[in-house]
Amino acid sequence: MKKIVVYDFDKTLTYKDTLLGYFLYSGKRNVLYPFKSIIYFFSMILAKLKFMTNTDLKRVGVNLFLSNLEEDVFYKKSKNYHRSIEFNNLFKNLTYSKESEYFIVSASFEEYLKPIFPSFVNIVASKIAVSKNRAVGVEFNCYKENKIEALKKLGVDSIDILYTDSYSDLEMAKISKEIIIVKGDTLIICSNIDEFNRYFIS
Repeated sequence: MKKIVVYDFDKTLTYKDTLLGYFLYSGKRNVLYPFKSIIYFFSMILAKLKFMTNTDLKRVGVNLFLSNLEEDVFYKKSKNYHRSIEFNNLFKNLTYSKESEYFIVSASFEEYLKPIFPSFVNIVASKIAVSKNRAVGVEFNCYKENKIEALKKLGVDSIDILYTDSYSDLEMAKISKEIIIVKGDTLIICSNIDEFNRYFIS
């Protein structure tokens, strides 16, 4: 049986969160662009203060920056966005073994994650809802416990090695044999869930 290796994406393989950058990169640069940016930044504050859910924040971003894009522009933006991402050393030194199966499990959108990785890497991520060739919302938000549900649908009930930067991946950590916390270019190895908890809670 192949070893299951799972990577979170934002701030695990990158130095920064990428969702904000994706929206700003994709949005049309017209007279409304600055106002849309202000609305989204305000929404980020509301989400941080728990007045808005993570899913609601994503919906706001899609409606503000993506919903008015023609289909070909939307997919072109998604395909090319990775050129603007600042990847960390873990990503730059990624190697793949035939003895392992690899998963990127991320709350960010699969539309811009898929072009980044080889086709044999499984992308488990949030998905943008599309209707009549336009982005209209969030079809699936791969966040917190939803990550576990998505993995289970692919037959993954146990993780051999998990790379993450965030305590929001606690549910994945619970089913992982080894957890590696990523902080910039530093890797912190946790041999069990107790060490993972102590790192974030203490």
